[in-house]
Amino acid sequence: MELSKISNQELLGRMDKLVRTERKITHVILCHINEVDARRLYADLGFESMFKYLTEHCGYGEDSAYRRLQAAKVLRKAPEIAEKLEDGSLNLTQLTQVQKCIKQESKAGNSIDSVQTLQILEQIQNKSSYETKKVLAVEFNQPIQMHEVLTPQRDDSIRLGLTLTPDQMKDLSEAKDLLSHILPDGNWAEVISYLAKVHIQKIKGKERKEPSPHVEASSIVTMEKSSSTHGFLVTRKRQHIKITDRRKLLHKANHCCEYVDLKSNKKCQSSYQLQIDHKIPLARGGSHSFDNLRVLCRTHNLLSARQWGL
Repeated sequence: MELSKISNQELLGRMDKLVRTERKITHVILCHINEVDARRLYADLGFESMFKYLTEHCGYGEDSAYRRLQAAKVLRKAPEIAEKLEDGSLNLTQLTQVQKCIKQESKAGNSIDSVQTLQILEQIQNKSSYETKKVLAVEFNQPIQMHEVLTPQRDDSIRLGLTLTPDQMKDLSEAKDLLSHILPDGNWAEVISYLAKVHIQKIKGKERKEPSPHVEASSIVTMEKSSSTHGFLVTRKRQHIKITDRRKLLHKANHCCEYVDLKSNKKCQSSYQLQIDHKIPLARGGSHSFDNLRVLCRTHNLLSARQWGL
């Protein structure tokens, strides 16, 4: 399929249409799963279960088949949510999480009827997987686990399970965002390890190392060609933005990307890999003045550079 020659507007239009179609098809597939399961047609084809039918006959991966089976059970119990699946306010992952909780309640001897299921589904509309789990934890009165668990694994790694207070999680999340330039793909293990090493270094001091023959990053300077030097390269340090200005800009932006799509008026608000951007680039005559500075995430900083032809 050749897509590189179509316009941006047409490409986005196609994408929106395909997403709507996919959602509608997903809902229809769930309905078919329920009907095939109700008639036990998988048995006629020689499969012992609906799961085997979906994986071995339909070609779904095990995780995909599991999610669809669980979501289909919720749809069977609350068919009113069909429109929510089609418009995207509910998704397969959310329905799977709900069904998992319903199953646990059933094992504990508690029955969840259709009315209760609908009430819960209304609360998780348009929420992320994390937010959904939080709602379900409250609605199903899930026990709070406070004990810490260290589990050794066969490759000598250690699996750590612990419970954090909201303030502790907020601090760690903020640290992770601030470290996103250093650890762009950092998981929690890398973030915690990095913070520990920094603190250890602060208390014990840096280890002595042999001087590196390579130029340190902090000593890198901008190289420019000057006509007054007959073509020889001269070095000039680029003026840096004051740290106080950086802090003021981040505070003003509430530590979020300030990019706004002019058509939809949607603000990015990402806190990942934040950078200080010049509204008018220095290469186009801009300055370091406070009014010419803003906070952008790396993605929108690169977009701005492309828009300026840089």
